[in-house]
Amino acid sequence: MERLFSTALPSGGDATVDAADVAERLQDQKNRPPFSVPVMARNFTRLNARIGIVFRLQYQALRVFTWRTPTHTFSFLAVYSYICLYPFLLVVVPLAIILIAVMVPAYTRRHPPPPSPLPAFPVPAGGPPLAEAAEIKPVPELSRDFLMNMRDIQNAMDDFTRAYDKIVLALSRPTNFKDEAYSSAVYLLLMTTGVVVFMGAPYVPWRFVFLVAGWAAVSAGHPRARRTMKMSHEKYLSAREKELSSVFDILVEKQIVIDEPPEIRQVEIFELQRQHNIDVDEWDDWLFSASPYESASSRRISKQRPEGVRFLDEVQPPEGWRFVHDSAWKLDLRPSVWVSQRNVVGTEVDEGSKWVYDLTQDGRHGEWRRRRWLRACERQPIDPVSQ
Repeated sequence: MERLFSTALPSGGDATVDAADVAERLQDQKNRPPFSVPVMARNFTRLNARIGIVFRLQYQALRVFTWRTPTHTFSFLAVYSYICLYPFLLVVVPLAIILIAVMVPAYTRRHPPPPSPLPAFPVPAGGPPLAEAAEIKPVPELSRDFLMNMRDIQNAMDDFTRAYDKIVLALSRPTNFKDEAYSSAVYLLLMTTGVVVFMGAPYVPWRFVFLVAGWAAVSAGHPRARRTMKMSHEKYLSAREKELSSVFDILVEKQIVIDEPPEIRQVEIFELQRQHNIDVDEWDDWLFSASPYESASSRRISKQRPEGVRFLDEVQPPEGWRFVHDSAWKLDLRPSVWVSQRNVVGTEVDEGSKWVYDLTQDGRHGEWRRRRWLRACERQPIDPVSQ
């Protein structure tokens, strides 16, 4: 599961991941037209001429859930109840919608029933078709429907941005760990709830839960129910919301303690020395490098000089870290350990001086030797003033 989540979920705040996402999006869009104002205008016009069906469905759903036509709402609840009690109907309902809402009206249009003053179900006329088949076409530009679609798109954009801002505002404090104690309490609460739900889910009658929840949600959209809930909220909940929030804040302050010491690790640097004449045991200080510059290193294979600084005092900690205040560089007294861990071959370890020498084919010391220095580093916390 951890491996699955690591590949499926983004790791927040990782610049390399963001760069990879951007590169992947650019690669996916390689065969698509680049950004262009004329293309944008043309595509918007085409979309606006065809999106009317989406808004008609939206308004139809709004009429159902706000009880504008109670018979439609009760019909929806009846279908929803059957689906909750018999989930296999989920496979049948889409087919029924296509048959009843699409194909039957299309056939009735081609075979219109005769006019009748009596209210009855329309019986299609027999015989050959009496009218042309209905074709779904984009609405003409600058027509009434075209302008109505533009207005709906404009309002939909405003609704989306308002909903987005409200959701982000509601989720920022609990989830972004800016207030670590508060976010930790929310995390603990969600994790505990998730475990309880996971353990108890097999014993819950989900059909009846969804049935009751659906009826409750649709019933809450009734005008009388909305007025009652608004009055109850203003009378009972508004005065207690701040009170409940303060109680939760007090519990977080008392129960969640965030005073962990900063993470401390060892940073390494390699002191490199070079011997110009292998017949004379004289070594010149070269530089301090992050790499031991052994014979198998990529820079050495490609005939490139090692990178680093000339003096130990010039070595800087990694980005986001700082040296511990009372720490100093210490020589690694067990060079054979890091040589073994890095699988460095073609070298000889001098346990006395702690130098690791290159070896030539005839067993003599080569032109490079190195030894490792260590120093304690700690994570550099963010300045609270800058937040």
